[in-house]
Formats: sequence, C-alpha cells, structure tokens
Amino acid sequence: MSSNTSYEISAPDVVAEDFGAEIVVLNLANGKYFSLVNVAADLWRDIISGHIPQEIVDFLVPAQRNAAEAVQLFVSSLVQEALIRPVQREQAAIPADTASAMMALSQGSMVPGLESFDDMAELILSDPIHDVDEDVGWPVMRDPD
Repeated sequence: MSSNTSYEISAPDVVAEDFGAEIVVLNLANGKYFSLVNVAADLWRDIISGHIPQEIVDFLVPAQRNAAEAVQLFVSSLVQEALIRPVQREQAAIPADTASAMMALSQGSMVPGLESFDDMAELILSDPIHDVDEDVGWPVMRDPD
C-alpha cells in the first residue's frame, strides 16, 4: 500500500451491497463472498468514498499502533482478494480525520476483519443459461476442464 494510493471496487467482477450494519461483497470471478461488519464496514465505506488508507494508518500510528497495523492488514486483504484496485483520483484527498472508521478505531474498537465464505461458489459460478443438457435437464454443472 503506497502512501498516496486511493482504491475503488474491482468492478465489474466485484459487487457490494451496504445493509447498514453489514456490507456484503461478492467476487463474481471466484464465487467468494465477504461479510464486513463494525469497523470493517466503516473502513470499506471510507476507502470506496476516496479516503487514502495510508493516511488513515499514518493518523493512527502515534496513539493506536495496533489499530494502524490492523488497517494495513485489512486493506492488504481487500487487495489480495481482488475486491479493490488502485485508482488515480483527480480530486484532493479527503482528510483522514474525517473517516468514519477513525472514531471507532481511536476509541479502541475491535480491529477490522474480513470474513470470507465460499460455500456458494459453485452456485454463483454456474451459468444456468448455457449449462443445460437436454437429456438430463436443467441445470447441469459442467465438468471443470
């Protein structure tokens, strides 16, 4: 994570839905989905709205080193899972102290976590329009090649 990198959702392969208390993120490329709650949901909103994660980390380091490290790990996990990608933004960076996650992190809130699930990957990756066998019926999962 570089010092001036902003991120965006890795669309069209990734979609997210904000339910208020939870954000569900779905990677359509691999069928995994993720649950973001509490400070993880706040961080997701902050990152997607244009906050630079490294600035949040730098803001936290003096008083909350553990929280800063947790934010770095969380962002790295989002990038590793291909949920977000770097983007160059033309507008000025949003100040880190206005990030909604800052209050929770500065008050010792739980560190952000990325909870992932792949139990529905086969269903998500299925193609019911094209995975049809006239003799067997619909849908028929293709054998992986």
